[in-house]
Amino acid sequence: MSRIYQLTFLFALFFIINAQAQKIILGDDESNITITSSDSWSPLYAYDSASAGKTVGSIGLMAKQFASSRFLHQATLGFTENDIKDVTRMGFEQWIDHQIKAPHQSILSISEKAFKDAYDWYFVNHTDSTRAPSYFSALYFNYAFWENHLKNKDRLRQRVALALSEILVVSINSELVGNGRAIAHYYDLLLNHAFGNYKDLLRDVSLSPVMGYYLSHLNNPKEIPEENIHPDENYAREIMQLFTIGLYELNLDGSRKLDPQGNPIPSYSQADIKEMAKVFTGLGFSKVMPNQWVDTASFGTNYYLGDLLSPMRMYDEWHQPGEKKLMNGFTIQAGQKGMKDVEDAIHFLIKHPNIGPFISKQLIQRLVKSNPTPGYIRRVASVFNDDGNGVKGNLAAVVKAILLDNEARDCEWLSDPKNGQLREPFVRYTHFASPLDVEQYYGRYWNSSFDYLQNVGQIPMASPTVFNFFLPSFSPLGEIKKNGLVAPEFQLHNSRTAIGYVNYVNNWAVYNYLFYSWEEFDPATYLNTTELQKLAREPETLINKLDLLYTYGNLSDRTRGIIKEALNSLVYGNYREERVRMALYLLCISPDFTILK
Repeated sequence: MSRIYQLTFLFALFFIINAQAQKIILGDDESNITITSSDSWSPLYAYDSASAGKTVGSIGLMAKQFASSRFLHQATLGFTENDIKDVTRMGFEQWIDHQIKAPHQSILSISEKAFKDAYDWYFVNHTDSTRAPSYFSALYFNYAFWENHLKNKDRLRQRVALALSEILVVSINSELVGNGRAIAHYYDLLLNHAFGNYKDLLRDVSLSPVMGYYLSHLNNPKEIPEENIHPDENYAREIMQLFTIGLYELNLDGSRKLDPQGNPIPSYSQADIKEMAKVFTGLGFSKVMPNQWVDTASFGTNYYLGDLLSPMRMYDEWHQPGEKKLMNGFTIQAGQKGMKDVEDAIHFLIKHPNIGPFISKQLIQRLVKSNPTPGYIRRVASVFNDDGNGVKGNLAAVVKAILLDNEARDCEWLSDPKNGQLREPFVRYTHFASPLDVEQYYGRYWNSSFDYLQNVGQIPMASPTVFNFFLPSFSPLGEIKKNGLVAPEFQLHNSRTAIGYVNYVNNWAVYNYLFYSWEEFDPATYLNTTELQKLAREPETLINKLDLLYTYGNLSDRTRGIIKEALNSLVYGNYREERVRMALYLLCISPDFTILK
């Protein structure tokens, strides 16, 4: 139909609807609209057509599907068209409830299988057995992460776990790079607690020997003045600054409280750090790995002998005795067991009024947007403080509140210049691979990922410091900073990583080199574009499908025009595949894909 005919038709429909005073929802099959026209358009050899029914029917007007795609951009690390159909059918809240209950698999178990399979590979295939892996490094955690992402369906849990890993940070930029089991076990801790209570998560993180090693409260002794030994303050500082309450006292909406002079009020002092450090003394390995030197763990057991998969235990003889005077007048009483001191300190931090807005804002920033309004933070923080049943720290309720809030769901925010975020480089990678048919000859999706880290700057559990890949408060120079906004992910964005990302999209889309393992003779993983090739004769049809999967109907006219012009020039040979790969490349390097609105 011509554009004039379509407009005339819609105006006529408008007057008919008003005249009959009948509620009809365009794009809704249940409205029972009968649509006819004198003509319809069907291109030669096309998979699709522009029939009259598509003008106002659910196939042509895909508002619900686009809304579902946008929701999944926020709630997952990547998704398929079937996921869009599930969300559209179930609705947002029911899908969240279903995901919270969905089973999930242990990353450690997937890692261990990957290591065994890789080790056996060198013998089963009669290759050089001396090249078989000699130790379980973080490489096998990377393999397991991608296996889990592409094979399992606990999409919301995986997204929340990645967000938590960027708040409660441990990193392979340490001796942990050589212990893939420890990294996988710590990530399992985040997966297991993704919809649990933040207090339980904080306790397990505090007792994790992985965290104990990384922030040095493993084998942290009590004070021995005559030997100039004092409790290590590292974990005491970070559990307050990064994991719970932040540097300054906060209002419920995340804004800083001010003193009478208009200055922000510090949440704690150096003296408070020293007192908190006393709490986290006396913790050591509870078990040892099989070795020829010691049979049982003790305080001071060496990092290379201890079992990093078992929670630390308290050695009371090495725990700092006496009372501990924390901030706001809270005192941990003298004469308690060391673990009771730890429990009291965690309880105190969970009860602190800062924790709700502090953690809620960071989770909003990871899932939805960089600059949530004070009202958005206040609403989510209120749920953190009380889930409706008197429970504080219920992460399932918090995640639901974040994703269902009007500021996350209402379409009007799409046009707000303060709304949106630069998507994390790694999330762009996982999303690119998710909607398409990914193939590997042996059916295993082992991605070493280290090359991506080197060139683009991010993979899970590889932060350069405990402060994550980027600070929540980072604001790049230019218009963002001038307008008083933040854009955390831009801390990773520079001339090197920007070019690195574009080059990698070219590898994925054009050269069909999605990812590879470090195992000898193991085939790489690639994209099978057969289904998309069916749509490629008409560029508009192909672009519409990719818009649904990658840009939730938000593809700009400018980007659409650039892609269409490039595709129209490809008419020879296997032009359908070339068009698919060119469209994927141009779309996924565009701001429409890299910026989430």
